[in-house]
Amino acid sequence: MIFKSSHPDINIPTNITTYSFLFSNTNKYFLAQGADSNQKGFTNTSTISRLTHPEIQTLASKISTALTLKHGLQPGDVVSICSPNTIQYPAILYGIIRAGGIPALSSPAFNEDEMMHVFKTVECKSVFCPSEIVGVVRGALRKLGRRDDCVIVINGNSEEGDTASIKTLGKLIEEGRRSPQVEAWAMPSEKSNSEVCALLCFSSGTTGLPKAVMISHQNIIAQCLQLIPTTSPDHKTVLGMLPFYHITGVVKMLVLPFVIGAEVVILPQFTMKGLLSTIERYQIAEVQLVPPIIIRLVNDPIVKDYDLSCIKRFASGAAPISEEVLQLLEKKFPGRGFKQGYGMTESTGCITTHPLDKHAFKYARTGGTLVANTVVKVANNEGKLVGVGEQGEATKGPQIFPGYLNNPTVTSSAFDSSGFLRTGDIGCINADGCIVIHDRIKEMIKVKGVQVAPAELEDLLLGHAMVEDCAVIGVPDDYAGERPFSFVVLRDMDGEDDGGLQERARELLMEHVRVKKGRGKWLVGIRFVESIPKSPSGKILRRVLREEYARELVKAKAKL
Repeated sequence: MIFKSSHPDINIPTNITTYSFLFSNTNKYFLAQGADSNQKGFTNTSTISRLTHPEIQTLASKISTALTLKHGLQPGDVVSICSPNTIQYPAILYGIIRAGGIPALSSPAFNEDEMMHVFKTVECKSVFCPSEIVGVVRGALRKLGRRDDCVIVINGNSEEGDTASIKTLGKLIEEGRRSPQVEAWAMPSEKSNSEVCALLCFSSGTTGLPKAVMISHQNIIAQCLQLIPTTSPDHKTVLGMLPFYHITGVVKMLVLPFVIGAEVVILPQFTMKGLLSTIERYQIAEVQLVPPIIIRLVNDPIVKDYDLSCIKRFASGAAPISEEVLQLLEKKFPGRGFKQGYGMTESTGCITTHPLDKHAFKYARTGGTLVANTVVKVANNEGKLVGVGEQGEATKGPQIFPGYLNNPTVTSSAFDSSGFLRTGDIGCINADGCIVIHDRIKEMIKVKGVQVAPAELEDLLLGHAMVEDCAVIGVPDDYAGERPFSFVVLRDMDGEDDGGLQERARELLMEHVRVKKGRGKWLVGIRFVESIPKSPSGKILRRVLREEYARELVKAKAKL
């Protein structure tokens, strides 16, 4: 069955860039912001340093001028940004886009090998990074046989080498200030903005090496316009906690605030106290958090020390939240709302999100309704269309990416014969028109040919008093093909030694699953760990857990 968005279709411009969409004084979206948006900006909550929207636009002009005139940047050239969230980030991003370049966004926590993969994939001309990781960035470039003088340090001088020879953002801006400003790059008349890459984000890497996802100018503009009708009028202070290199961080924290006239408050380093004090100090009405932080919010006793009455709703996404955690959140913060989105990097963020009339917790078990201009084809694994409440996958809309960089084979396999994106998720549309996601197709455990969803067992385990966090994977079984196996982080239990606690916990948790679930869903084993590996957006890295399980299995066999 084909499901269409209930929102009216939006007229999405096809001949402008992301930069002109946000900053052109002939653009109706820019003009609609009014004077109030000019007073909004990005604030570092630690140093209280701040840049307003007009200041960011001015810096972007200087950066693009310097990159073009002094560093030879040409339209279509790629420039990497490997940085944590800073107030300079949007100026760098839009400076590159203004010059016609393509920002490639990646995690500053990557090691040399991961950085090598990024730089090799995107073939970047320059790299922006903070001084703290200059050594890692240069090491990755050297391993690739690249000159390392293409590095531009965002926050001052590097500790490495002669500081006079170090390229810094400050020096780049000064170069741009002293030069006549170049014109902002415009969309070629013969092209649609759906064909032109605006930026590169990397997929989460849950099933393999991260892929460079091409996000077009139309993708970004469309997603922004799709989110405006679902954004509450009181959403005027944005908690800038999601990584800016993540697609949700790009759209909701680097693009949308310019259009709706919102302030972005950045936590340079996460601490629970820092988060709570920021919410209290800046009176944030809508708090966007990844699931692991929501789990801490309902469990951490220090929450009671802060006045969080300003919160009107919680927002989440990127990874599922268990039923038990949602119940605890609603109990701890009665009368508040909850919203989340369903999507992926390849959909520029949201395929669905909760509209304004569905913020009640009774809708929280869903991913909301389809955003405007979006169509979902729910088809089973045989390609047959199914109806309301029946499971399948696939989606289409103007926010769907054009493909993976330099990877036509994988791009082709991402779409079906009708051009619908194969999401890789098993889900359904319910009677309320909301999407319900059951699990990743690739992560489903096949027990005697019957699919078992890891998320179902994880929800059950997270509801147990002894479990802080967990993840379930499928492991080989000679009889059943696969069996569920769980990695568990235990809560602190006063007065118990680790050995005694773990043995008792294993027995109790195995029995807990046996009582609540059918035989095919029983756990074949439990391994206790200190933490569950997750992506910055909160997705469980099951690939890492499968590799760990395989290593331990080899060690165990070697001892026999």
